Amino acid sequence: MENPSVHWNQFDRYYYQKRLVFHMGWNEIDLDHYLIESAPFGGLIALLRDDQKIINIKNIKTNKNCIFIYTCSGKLISELDYGHKQRVKAFGWTLDEKLIIVYDDCEIVVFDIFGEKIKTKCITSRDSTVHLVYKAKVWNNGVVILTKKNRLFIVENLSQPRFEEYSVPENLGIVSDLEILQPKFSLTGHTEVFVSNLAKNLFIIDNDQTLEIEFQEMITHLKVSPTGRLLAYYTETGNLHVISTDFRSHFLEFQMNSKIKPKQIAWCSSDTVLLNFEKKNTLLMVAPSQSFLKYEYDEPLYLMTEEDGIRIFTNSCCEFLSKVPEVVVNIFGIGSTSFSSLLYDASQSYEKESSKGDEVIRSKMDQLPKAITDCITASSWVFRRDLQKKLLNAAAIGKSYLDNFVHDIFADMCKDLRVLNEVRGWEIGMPLTYRQFEKIGIDLLIERLINRKHHYVALKICEYLRIRKDRVLVRWACQKVKSENETDEQILKSIISKLGKEENVSFASIASVAYSESKNDLAIKLLDYEKSASEQVPLLINMKNPGLALVKAIECANPDLIYLVLLYLLNNEDINENSLFQILSNKDMAINLLIKYCKYKKKDLLYKLYFQLKRDPKVVGLLKITESLSDKINLEMKLKIRNESLIAFGVSKNNFLKKITEDNIKLVKLQQDYQQRLELVFIGLSINQTTAKLLELDLEKEAKKMKKTFKIPNDRYWWIKLRALAKRHRWKKLYTWAKNEKSPIGYDPFVEICIKNRVGNEALNYIPLVKDPYNQVKFYLRLNKFEQAANIAIKEKNQNLLQHVKSLAPKNLNIPSHI
Repeated sequence: MENPSVHWNQFDRYYYQKRLVFHMGWNEIDLDHYLIESAPFGGLIALLRDDQKIINIKNIKTNKNCIFIYTCSGKLISELDYGHKQRVKAFGWTLDEKLIIVYDDCEIVVFDIFGEKIKTKCITSRDSTVHLVYKAKVWNNGVVILTKKNRLFIVENLSQPRFEEYSVPENLGIVSDLEILQPKFSLTGHTEVFVSNLAKNLFIIDNDQTLEIEFQEMITHLKVSPTGRLLAYYTETGNLHVISTDFRSHFLEFQMNSKIKPKQIAWCSSDTVLLNFEKKNTLLMVAPSQSFLKYEYDEPLYLMTEEDGIRIFTNSCCEFLSKVPEVVVNIFGIGSTSFSSLLYDASQSYEKESSKGDEVIRSKMDQLPKAITDCITASSWVFRRDLQKKLLNAAAIGKSYLDNFVHDIFADMCKDLRVLNEVRGWEIGMPLTYRQFEKIGIDLLIERLINRKHHYVALKICEYLRIRKDRVLVRWACQKVKSENETDEQILKSIISKLGKEENVSFASIASVAYSESKNDLAIKLLDYEKSASEQVPLLINMKNPGLALVKAIECANPDLIYLVLLYLLNNEDINENSLFQILSNKDMAINLLIKYCKYKKKDLLYKLYFQLKRDPKVVGLLKITESLSDKINLEMKLKIRNESLIAFGVSKNNFLKKITEDNIKLVKLQQDYQQRLELVFIGLSINQTTAKLLELDLEKEAKKMKKTFKIPNDRYWWIKLRALAKRHRWKKLYTWAKNEKSPIGYDPFVEICIKNRVGNEALNYIPLVKDPYNQVKFYLRLNKFEQAANIAIKEKNQNLLQHVKSLAPKNLNIPSHI
């Protein structure tokens, strides 16, 4: 087996290797006829026919509104029909391989790799119809747009689209190139835009200010390095420069003195700059020391910068150019004497069953840990599986000599390489390096595999690495649901057989896709397997199946979910009251919660609920009475509501409530009549208060009518009249009334009310009418009539009572001591 170093090129102080990754699987593709953009980290390639070139249409695909999506191995994924009347001004990829397209009219649309339009759609401003794109740049998840009117718009995150317009200097003129410095590299934390113009100026524009730098020659190309620290630019006279992005340092000036403009300028990692000259199909790599290396091709090229190298696409192959790491040079370099190289050679001796290897290892045991680590690290850089095995075998032999070596490093590398080797295959076509894999992580790799519909590979990787696989299973099931070649029963059986016993699987997500595909029955059956009611209920509502949603909400006894369904039912114009009552039938928990809600929000519905569902008219009547007491409604409405409550009490056969409601209605009508005739306030008074007021006004006839209508007991009527006459100080009328009619309440109240009103002389008229002698004595004493009190005591022959009177009487009064 040949040494890998035979394919290395020494360049500057380092070695570089350009290795073949794939023979392209596409047919009759000439990259010279296409605009090309590739996703980073070994991602997909998008090809759009270049409508600025005259081509022979017999040899290429001619769909003008189509972007062709390929893997790095040239396998066709899809033909994306973007179907837009405007021209595509720019397109590019997000990290999770969503395709962003910027149209000539300033519209941005995001597609998945199979052409399904994602609903993110952003317009730069309200008057966007007058804007036409002059230049645009797409990066990761952001977009920069420069219009033909020199207006600059930035969106840094299309997931939460918020356009920001940067101020552009008036002397910007005609732009020759545009480049961006991403927010993560910028000192301000915002996107910086580098703009060069034909007037030999370079503008650095951010959200706060603009810096203008004058050059001696016009800049035709701008390119920022992957680290964001360096900026390479190419001038009209054929000079290549590299400066820092803060413009404080100048690292390279490479003079070519050629007027041939490169088609593309790109970085190989952040170490060297490559120039792609289209006319000669030549690739020129320039180092900071001004040394250069030339690669000749016989077909067009496209360059894609990566974190640790650069991908080179031609019509026939995909190559990867990168700097050879020092650990790899130490092992495979010609004449290397490093111990990692000796360990590698020793492992080869072990395979030949030679003892020489053991002697070499034991000779430098102090350097063995580093040598093992170098072999493990080197295995991550090489793509050839046979070299990976040999390097890992060398590390395994070395660590067998040590007791305290951390074996997890070795085991993790073996797992990672197995995953990487799988996705590097031609079928998947994702030539990730280990450094790139560390950068994007396993989650994004799984997401990419799912997006490409490699669900089986993604699942096996999850199982192998012992990470959660529910995301893969759910996405596979969502894709399965979209199948048109199987019946709903077959799809359901297939999904349940694979997902039925899995935990943390969201069947609601799968059901949602089924519903979007108009497979409602399948969606409902899938929801039966969803364990979370909080996922079931909202989806059933969206599916316009509130009845089942209410059943699921009641089953989990979650008031919030029940209210969610109830509010949907109440606010949906398509659901009438009959349908509502039918859905609520026999669902007491939902009915009780709805009643609580209606008490404050929908009282009209509340009464119907009691009539139709609870069948308790008595409660309806009481609620009506409560409603009629509100100060916010007029008298007619109050009477109307109380009449409705009267009907409810009649239905409930509650004679007591019916009677008092009837009396209340009669009272209000009488009060309304008195109020109109007498122009005095009667509304709101009770029966007793109304009767008393009539008596105070000397309307005894009306008062007796009240007594008869409302069957006021005679004794209560006497009390009312007594108080009314006393209040108006009608003492003479009061005495005449008491003298002519027999009082059912006795005459004690007459005496009391006279004393209370401080008319003692009037009280003396009623004391003789009091039946109880003791009370007569008490009243006389309260009026200081001691002699009359003593006479009553003597008359009653009550010695104790007489003694009591004598004890209270003044001494100058001749009160006998004995009877």
